[in-house]
Amino acid sequence: MDQQQKVLKDKVADYKRFGFILVALSMFLFIGLLVPAQGLALHHPELFIAAVFLTLALAAFFHRIAMKAEKQLQEDQQS
Repeated sequence: MDQQQKVLKDKVADYKRFGFILVALSMFLFIGLLVPAQGLALHHPELFIAAVFLTLALAAFFHRIAMKAEKQLQEDQQS
């Protein structure tokens, strides 16, 4: 495996990891909206909702980059 293929393989792993972490973060934010905070009212729930959607969008973005890099890696290995 040459250097470029190793770099692509590492990028695929990193971008998949970033996506997974962002999905986990969005789940924690969403659960934070559902669980009552011991009588404390959540002042700005729309910020949490926006953060959930933002992290999910970023996770999808990183997944898309990972799939492109993985496709390029497979094409390089075939040729």
